Amino acid sequence: MQTAQAAQNADSLAAIKLSASIGDAPASAAQLKTLHACIKKVTEDLDGFRFNTAISALMIFVNDAITWQTKSAPVMRDFLILLQPFAPHLAEELGAKLGGGSTLAYAPWPKFDPALLAEDTIEIPVQVNGKLRDKIVVPTGATEAEIQAAALASDKVQQFIQGKPIKKVM
Repeated sequence: MQTAQAAQNADSLAAIKLSASIGDAPASAAQLKTLHACIKKVTEDLDGFRFNTAISALMIFVNDAITWQTKSAPVMRDFLILLQPFAPHLAEELGAKLGGGSTLAYAPWPKFDPALLAEDTIEIPVQVNGKLRDKIVVPTGATEAEIQAAALASDKVQQFIQGKPIKKVM
C-alpha cells in the first residue's frame, strides 16, 4: 500500500511544471525592488524571531509577483532561498524544477541592496482648513518651495483657496 502511494506521490511531483512566464530574462527595477524589500524584511524578522511577519513579507512578494508578465529565474531562486526555512520540502522541489544545480539548503542567504529600496517620489497630503483635500506626488529631492507650488497648483486645492488669502503654510 505504501509503495503504491509513494509511486503516486512521485508521479504527482513529476506533474508539477513551472509557469511559462518564468525565464532567464533580466529582472526589472520593480521586481528587484520587491525582492530586496522582501529580503530585508525576512532577514530582519528571522533575526528578531518574528516568524509571522516574515511569512507576511513572503506573501506580499508572492502577491506582487503574480502580476508580473515575465518572472526572472534568479529572482525566483532568491525567493525560494527565503522560503526555504519555512517550507523546506516545497522550496527544494521548486528549486530543483527551477534549476541552478545545488540544493537551496547550502545556498548563501541573499543580501539586500539599500540602493534598490530608495524611493524616487514621495506622496504628500495637502490639507486646507485642517481637512485633507488632495495628495500630491513630488520627487524626493524637491525643495519646500517646489512642494508648496505643487500643492497650490492642485485643482482640488484651488477650489478651496480661490479668492481667499493664505494665512499659514507648513
